[in-house]
Amino acid sequence: MNIKESIKTLLQTKFGGVVLSEARIEQFAKGLANVKDEAELESQLNVVNLVTPFAAIKSEDDRVRSQQAELEKLKKPAPTPTPQPEPTQPEPAPTATQGLSIEDINKVISSALKPLADSVAGLQGQKLVTDRKTAILAKLDGASEDYKAKVVRDFGYMNFADDNAFGEFLGHVESDYAAHVQTLAESSLGKDAPFAGVGKDGRVLEASEAEIEKLFGDIKV
Repeated sequence: MNIKESIKTLLQTKFGGVVLSEARIEQFAKGLANVKDEAELESQLNVVNLVTPFAAIKSEDDRVRSQQAELEKLKKPAPTPTPQPEPTQPEPAPTATQGLSIEDINKVISSALKPLADSVAGLQGQKLVTDRKTAILAKLDGASEDYKAKVVRDFGYMNFADDNAFGEFLGHVESDYAAHVQTLAESSLGKDAPFAGVGKDGRVLEASEAEIEKLFGDIKV
């Protein structure tokens, strides 16, 4: 998938036909390079449009393009005036953009793009957290809701340097849960008493050796 062309197509078909600058399209392409298909790309662009409407981004792009065009005009040498017998007219006052350099223009563009770049980075971070929670819950299939909640809560307190570090944590989650299941199974062994009843207060009562002897002492084998 050519992500730059896909972004342009979606802007035309899904977002009112806005035309953004090539610099803006390039910025979006870098920020959304990890999307898997066009449906996910459209979803991410919807989120961006909610945070900063594309119409507003287009207005900012148009303003920057206008400044750049004016700057290019100012760079061209003025034609040599033809000598006139009459006094020449006063030169026009300098425009507001006459003193801007390329570096100044780049600063303006960078400042305009930064909130959008931060927004895209935040969305990618949220998606990573969601994907990792899904992977953890898949390892806890069959666990109680309390146990799942505890593991997810512990996950929320941790920071992982990379995917390898998270993979190691996921391995511990799986082994800890297996040990937890084994402990529960072992703790339930031997709890079924052969001679027991329920008392008036609801507690389980076991027969004493004397009572067993009294009941079965006369039985001959």
